[in-house]
Amino acid sequence: MFALLQKVCYNKLIVKINVASVCKQGGRTYNQDYVTHLIQGDKACFVVCDGLGSYVGSEVASMLCADKIKKLFKKGVSDNGDIASTEFSLKTIQSAHNHVVKYKEKNPIISSSCTTVACIITDLKSTVMSHIGDSRIYFFDSGKLKYQSKDHSVAQLAVDRGECTLRDIRKHKDQNKLTRVLGSNYYTEPDVVTESTPLKSGDSLILCTDGFWEYVYEEEMENAFATYKTPNEVLNHLEKLLLTRVPSNNDNYTAIIVTIN
Repeated sequence: MFALLQKVCYNKLIVKINVASVCKQGGRTYNQDYVTHLIQGDKACFVVCDGLGSYVGSEVASMLCADKIKKLFKKGVSDNGDIASTEFSLKTIQSAHNHVVKYKEKNPIISSSCTTVACIITDLKSTVMSHIGDSRIYFFDSGKLKYQSKDHSVAQLAVDRGECTLRDIRKHKDQNKLTRVLGSNYYTEPDVVTESTPLKSGDSLILCTDGFWEYVYEEEMENAFATYKTPNEVLNHLEKLLLTRVPSNNDNYTAIIVTIN
């Protein structure tokens, strides 16, 4: 279990970044989710990963991926690189993939392990959102949903074909069958979206695994931001909703909530 509330003030830009996160085992025998973040000066990196449950060692893949991204972000900041760019995120995600693959080559017992990844890197002026798999990124402007990442799953393909609504993707029989993962035998690029408008008071972000969003609806996220002041309060409320809906054998669930004020 991991829970955190952190506040950092960027006086130069007159904003505060507030962070709360949770990463829990749920009803499974162990946790394959992983969450991490790093804030340095006016730059920040947030990462959520979800190891594929049916593949041995995927909890290792998720940890290796997230920690590698954070390490590369830290190096990019120290090198004064353009960390809030599509190119940097693409390079970072591919390096994380290569890191997982090389580790697996030395540890064949987990040769089948893979992970999803959702990553946000920002310098407050520009925010880059990238993901592989069905761990999601949500961007809210003044509490209203502005951007939602598109799952790389068979269920999402059904939505694209008009066979299923986006809301009902949670109930689709192929919801957990992924079309892209990180750490497999071949590399697939993430989807990358850049928000070029500077982050401002009232903006908020959620990164979460499917074990979280499957039981929490987008309008409930919006309502929570409208009702509660801190990300910790928002997260507590949404987790309570989740716990009233999950079965006894529910998946690991992870979320990190970031608010700007």
